[in-house]
Amino acid sequence: MLILNILLVLLGIFGNIILVNEVFEKNIEKGISKSIESVNYLDSIIYIGENIVNFVERDYRYMKKIPDDLLTTKDLVDDTFKMINENPNCFYNLYIACNGKVVGTRDERYINSNPIGREWYDLAISRGDLVITNPYEDIITKEKVITISKKIKDTNNCVVGLDIKQSEINSILNQMVREEESIAAGFILNREGVFVGHTNEIFIGKTIFDQSIDKQELIAPYIEDLLMKESGKIDFDNIGFPYSLIYHETKSEWHVVYVVDKAVMSTATNEYSKRLMITYILCVVLLNIVILVYYTKRQKAIRLQKRAEHAEKELRKYKEDLEVMVETKTEKIKIQSEKLKTLNIAIIDNLADIVEFRDLESGQHIKRIKRFTYILAKKVTELYPEYKIDEEKIDLLCNASALHDIGKIGISDSILLKPGKLTKEEFEEMKTHTIIGDNLVLRILENYDKYLAKIGHEICRYHHERFDGRGYPDGLKGDAIPICAQIVGIVDVYDALIEKRVYKEAFSHERAIQMINDGECGIFSPKLLHCLNLVEDEFYNISKMYE
Repeated sequence: MLILNILLVLLGIFGNIILVNEVFEKNIEKGISKSIESVNYLDSIIYIGENIVNFVERDYRYMKKIPDDLLTTKDLVDDTFKMINENPNCFYNLYIACNGKVVGTRDERYINSNPIGREWYDLAISRGDLVITNPYEDIITKEKVITISKKIKDTNNCVVGLDIKQSEINSILNQMVREEESIAAGFILNREGVFVGHTNEIFIGKTIFDQSIDKQELIAPYIEDLLMKESGKIDFDNIGFPYSLIYHETKSEWHVVYVVDKAVMSTATNEYSKRLMITYILCVVLLNIVILVYYTKRQKAIRLQKRAEHAEKELRKYKEDLEVMVETKTEKIKIQSEKLKTLNIAIIDNLADIVEFRDLESGQHIKRIKRFTYILAKKVTELYPEYKIDEEKIDLLCNASALHDIGKIGISDSILLKPGKLTKEEFEEMKTHTIIGDNLVLRILENYDKYLAKIGHEICRYHHERFDGRGYPDGLKGDAIPICAQIVGIVDVYDALIEKRVYKEAFSHERAIQMINDGECGIFSPKLLHCLNLVEDEFYNISKMYE
């Protein structure tokens, strides 16, 4: 009992360690999620801003190329700012400056002001392409802004500039920090290491290399990673500082960085931890109570065990007697089943004999059909398991094959025994033997064996269907014809060819096989023809055995 309680204490300690590790992982996941979300926001703002600058740069060039164009620079700026107004919280002002003078702006206070020396103007002139400035203080409003600017092509010193409110960039960081308890702070760095945004606004515009920055000595070894890698995670656990930096790069080469306090538990997690501890204590108490109860009942259980052993002996003897009785009954049922099966086969064979006597066929015809069917079905099962013909189905198929022409009972003697070729009308009546046989088999066999009745139905009705759809009575095509009917169909044709009938002489085995392969008796499945050619020697031997 002491050992068990020690194990429970160890379990509680390890459980707490697992919970803390799980909290660490969850907080890191939240930090990664928020940094990606921030990157998407920033990419959206910069993408829209760059497109606006590109549109204005293009439209200004077109406007200057058309001498009589009545659109002024102010009109261009005003019209463009209507589009900017769809994002009023992000974009602040739009400029067009040429030859050291602002010639178009949304805010008239900037007209004719000198942009030379301003980063947005000088960088665009020197680089000749889109640039994004560091945060700076606007000369009129004194508000911190970031400007996207671009030199206008085919001009000497013309630049388009679009201001983004830095406070809007910072609001993204602050929102993410508010939403997640585990995120302690956040900042955005550009490629030069300048703080484009920071939850502590005093750092905005400063560089990460500045020694006055809080915890700069911890970050210093990782500055290159922060500025050069696309994304990553930096842990400070090894120095007793349970924080991690999660960072992701935007398309404008800014890096969004969040400081994640991995040890912070959310309100829900704290509540869960308390409930878990209460549950654990209750479990320990209850387990000790259970153990005490167990010991008090142990002696009673020992006494009951002896009674149970005696009862088990009696039960075992009863079971043995019951097994003997069941075995005897099973053997009787098996014998009766075999008798019933033999009776079914006898009924089928007698029905088939009736058809043979009417059709003036020899008594060997049915025996050959059943043997041919067995050999061909075995080969089909061996080569084409997709037809799912098992041993039991082969036996039923062979027995049912004897009834394939039972429908001829309903055909008049003048047609059935006619020595010459049948007329069209006579042949149409002859074809009805498939439907008559189908109805007879269902009525006779359904009360004996429903599965045998189903196979008999498929054989009687469809054994004259052909693979190309030119058979009868339903014109089935391909494998829409039941495989049982396909097998009996090809066997029936072979036997009809090698046997003398009132309307023809017997063909040789070789000629019969050739006629079937050449499609002279209708088109059969290529798979069945392949099987027939493999077993033709066995067919020949059977035809001689029952000649």
